[in-house]
Amino acid sequence: MTMRPCPADAVGGRQPAWPDDGALLAALAPWMAERRWYPLKGDAAPAPGSLSLVGSWDLAPGVRDLLVAVPRPEGSRVLVHVPLVLEPPGALEAHRVRGETPGGEGLLATGSDGVAVALVDGPHHPAFWRAWARAAAAAGTTLDGPGARAIVQRAERLRVTTGEQSNTSVVLPAPTPGQRAGGEEDAAAGDLIVKLFRVLAPGRNPDVEVSVALAGDGWDRVRTPVAWSTLTWADPLTGVETVADAAVACSFIPRADDGFELFCSLAADDDGPRGPIRTRTLALAADLGVTTAQMHHHLARALGVSEPPAAAELAQALRDRAAWALREVPTVADRLPGLDGTIERVLSRLAALERLAPATRIHGDYHLGQTLHEIVEPEAGEGRWFILDFEGEPLRPLAERRKPDQPLRDVAGMLRSFDYAAAVGGADDPGWLDAVRDAYRTAYTAYENCERTGGGTRREASPGREEADARARGVLLTALELDKALYEAVYEARNRPDWIEIPLRGLRRILTAEASA
Repeated sequence: MTMRPCPADAVGGRQPAWPDDGALLAALAPWMAERRWYPLKGDAAPAPGSLSLVGSWDLAPGVRDLLVAVPRPEGSRVLVHVPLVLEPPGALEAHRVRGETPGGEGLLATGSDGVAVALVDGPHHPAFWRAWARAAAAAGTTLDGPGARAIVQRAERLRVTTGEQSNTSVVLPAPTPGQRAGGEEDAAAGDLIVKLFRVLAPGRNPDVEVSVALAGDGWDRVRTPVAWSTLTWADPLTGVETVADAAVACSFIPRADDGFELFCSLAADDDGPRGPIRTRTLALAADLGVTTAQMHHHLARALGVSEPPAAAELAQALRDRAAWALREVPTVADRLPGLDGTIERVLSRLAALERLAPATRIHGDYHLGQTLHEIVEPEAGEGRWFILDFEGEPLRPLAERRKPDQPLRDVAGMLRSFDYAAAVGGADDPGWLDAVRDAYRTAYTAYENCERTGGGTRREASPGREEADARARGVLLTALELDKALYEAVYEARNRPDWIEIPLRGLRRILTAEASA
């Protein structure tokens, strides 16, 4: 749905009354600053009174979407999405007593008529989701009309998740056996989850755009989008009309293991090269490799391909990033003699490639924590992988996250994630990590080496072509994994110094391989 701003006093005459814009921002400022999803804290926190209202949208009586501009210290601004539900002041405490709204997820303010009112954080209130789903259905931004109606019928059963910090996710469960359904669609639809984006940027959010495109292309390994919404406003500085994705509802996968937790557990319980646990581990890694390759094929088919940069251009960009990482954490080079020379040799081989593979949209922040393994047949241990969260690295600008890139960047990210699982899970056998990485990479490459025909079957590519492609892939993958490990070293040095040995171990592996070569 696309919602357009209306005057803030368009709902006047009803009781209770919304605060005027100035009073509303004054009340929201300290409350927003204490929320987990608020992007600017500490030294970056804005001065009191510096917030401004970019847009205000009435979804229903007493239900509003707000877009608040929060200034950064360097002069730019962040756009924060704040849905609100207006109620009498006593209603806030009543919600808390019933456990519907955790303490702090609402605030008291004064309406424009001087009467006290309660402002409840929209994702915590069923009225917001009912209004949101009806607006999406009316605007036609749905892939599943009955699913959107199910949101309306089951909004009273909402459950706000606690794990996500930068956004707000809400589970809308299907009725349990014996529980009265809210309507026909509520009874028929499975569990749903809605992600409300808190920090908005102009343009399509990849998590919405990519998920909708993949589901529309018939790929069933993503959470199927049911409905989504956008906000449209005129930029106050330029007057240019601007659009941003605001929220998306998808199917929920309740019976599934988090990919990272699963592989950590498998590493901890490993029973050796011929044991049944190791056998299952390698099968899961191989299946994830195939799923990754399928994701890249569907991304290319649904969103197109483009000309890649010259190999020398990519090599220089990675060279610049490596120099930045070594400046940020000089102890990395001190602890790994010969690293500078290895970086240059790897990137020189990359620059010498004749050309790179076509660029496509990629996941962009691909690791085991972005996967779920659904158990289809619990007794047989059979299941399938799902890929989550196509938003990309949240700290990168939106325009960069939407650019086509090399699919092997995702593969490098997943290979590095196996390193983390081995370390956190405490794999005793040093061969565990090599075996898992090989199973994943081999399955991915085997799928990539096959050409899909119109009938959906696969046939092997010519040996000469496969050999040349394998050499180029190996060069590129080594360069991208090197880049990822250097980035991780900077991240761990800044945030988790005790974990810096994990990326250092990955860098040592590359050093050893290069020395052997």
